[in-house]
Amino acid sequence: MLNTIAKVLECPNCGAPLAPPRFARSVVCAFCRSTVQVDPQAVSASVFRQAFAAWNSPETYGITEYWSIGTSRWKMLRPVASGEISDVFQAERARRPSERVLLKVLRRAEDTVHLEREWEVLRRLQASKAPGATLLTSLAPQPVACGRVEHGPYEGRHALAIRWACGFRHTLESVRQAFPQGIDPRISIWVWRRILELLTALHRSGIVHGAVLPPHVLLEDGEHGARLAGYGRAGESGSQLPRVSPAYEQLYSGRRLTPRLDVMMSARCVAFALGSQCDCTDVPATVPEATAELVRRIAREGADDAWQVREAVGKAARNDFGPPRFCPLIIPS
Repeated sequence: MLNTIAKVLECPNCGAPLAPPRFARSVVCAFCRSTVQVDPQAVSASVFRQAFAAWNSPETYGITEYWSIGTSRWKMLRPVASGEISDVFQAERARRPSERVLLKVLRRAEDTVHLEREWEVLRRLQASKAPGATLLTSLAPQPVACGRVEHGPYEGRHALAIRWACGFRHTLESVRQAFPQGIDPRISIWVWRRILELLTALHRSGIVHGAVLPPHVLLEDGEHGARLAGYGRAGESGSQLPRVSPAYEQLYSGRRLTPRLDVMMSARCVAFALGSQCDCTDVPATVPEATAELVRRIAREGADDAWQVREAVGKAARNDFGPPRFCPLIIPS
């Protein structure tokens, strides 16, 4: 007698993996388009469990040093950053086919609530059906695993794994370090527009980020891509902001999660990148008039609609710089 059945199949025509829905009698191969009849007697649960254990075991692939989070096993590649409450590493799944992730490992157990908040918010965003959700699910961090580390040098700590995004090596914080006097104002235009596009989709999903800060704005090498990280303070619009960043307290205004807060902080991030030296509500005199006026106004007053501000940024850019043209951000080696 076979145990409970688990459907683990290969296409007999091309060898590609098949994943038929539960109770399906047939499945179409996504690679060669063959229709395959599903035999419910193919694999018993006990045989599947044995095969899965071997496949999921790092030792099977000659890996002796790894971290475990639940049933997932990870090989650490290199340290990436050190945040306020966590250390961040690049890692890859310790079996084939592998995938790369960022592992955020908490330093203190009392900060677990922030990690769990981030996990729940990211899962909610991936399931969002709001307008703009397709953009959001592709650009927001994609959660992979969350839980207590049970093996390796950080055993006992809590960690969050999010899927690795190639090309996003710089933060707005590191960009300001590379350009102490501020970035080219033309670059600030596309950076701000990308942030506002993400905030639009986020707010339409009922979520406020609450930490639009220089270390949380990721920029793509030589392209016009931007992403937001650091969702540990995010929550539903109108709820209380759980905590502020001591290093960037001047970028906050108020202690309640609202779209206006996010938009205001985005403008203050842009002022910071442009070379602002004080509270990030002003910009250097070298910034053209229309762009400077808009940054100042939004940095001081905020706005409720991120998309309307995005359109205003485009209008200011046309007044100051003329027709749009590609202006990449090149970070010195």
